[in-house]
Amino acid sequence: MRAPAQPPAPTTRRQFIAETIGAGALLSLAAPGCAGEGADAAPRATPPEADTGGPSGPLLDPEALGLPYRQNDPEWSRTLMWDRELVIRADTELNGQDPATSRQLLARYPAGNTIGNEGCMLTCLAMVMRLLADPAPEPWTPAKLNARAQARYYYTLAGLSMVTLYADLVSELSRGEVQLYIKEEHLPGMPRWTPVFAGRSPLIRAYRSLPLATRANLLLMLKTGTYDDTRASHYVLLHPNDTGSIDEDDLLLLDPAMPLRRDGPWRLSDSSAWITGDPAIARAWEADGIGPLQIAGAWVFSRRGYDGDLRHLQALAQAWAEQMAAVG
Repeated sequence: MRAPAQPPAPTTRRQFIAETIGAGALLSLAAPGCAGEGADAAPRATPPEADTGGPSGPLLDPEALGLPYRQNDPEWSRTLMWDRELVIRADTELNGQDPATSRQLLARYPAGNTIGNEGCMLTCLAMVMRLLADPAPEPWTPAKLNARAQARYYYTLAGLSMVTLYADLVSELSRGEVQLYIKEEHLPGMPRWTPVFAGRSPLIRAYRSLPLATRANLLLMLKTGTYDDTRASHYVLLHPNDTGSIDEDDLLLLDPAMPLRRDGPWRLSDSSAWITGDPAIARAWEADGIGPLQIAGAWVFSRRGYDGDLRHLQALAQAWAEQMAAVG
């Protein structure tokens, strides 16, 4: 009796991943129009008015969606991003690295390398997806994004990554509808880099100079703290409806580190004071001469806009060029 034919082996990394995590799982978002517009749906920009000269629509409303997400939310705070012992084992046994060096790859936390301890950027990206992506069948959360990242080998518990040089998880999960558009890096504490603050960052100034209706398709993520991401750096989102002066340094934030019981305005000064309550972080900031309002980098994420309208990107690019000419 002839043995049943075996399915052909996957020939690409994406095919392998698709077969591993289930058919169709790579595209986990619902097709446009498939999900109902309920309380968990992200606000979607309406068609631009013909006489406005730019996109218009409902403002982003983070509070209505229960944002900011907090890293220490018990729903996901203890979820592992990496298993430190597996990472050390992989590096020493397979890469031949010295054990003492391997132990420096990840900070050691009593509860492990969890979202609560390591997931500030992940939590920010989950908020980006929640606010800018088409509604998913289930709301985007840090736990959901962590699972998708691990399944797609952006990182694994053992530290394995099969992302080719650089890939954007947000772009892959949204089928390109949400992407990183522009970024600035300021490398705090590194030689030849002077401290940068929000009021002197061309990209932050450009974003904040735009009308709120134009910013409804944009979100800005900030990095604070050290250039080294091992422990003493931090990621936050600028509140999309912040209307302060573009010269202001103490920005209004959506901060993953904001305590669960804290409500009301939360600014960059609050964030810095809170995270440097950790003595190790405070020592790292002091060693690098980092101030509480200093900016380490800025990333602007964008969605395509209604029917592919990209005028919000044109407006941002123009404002960025103007601010670089003025500040540079």
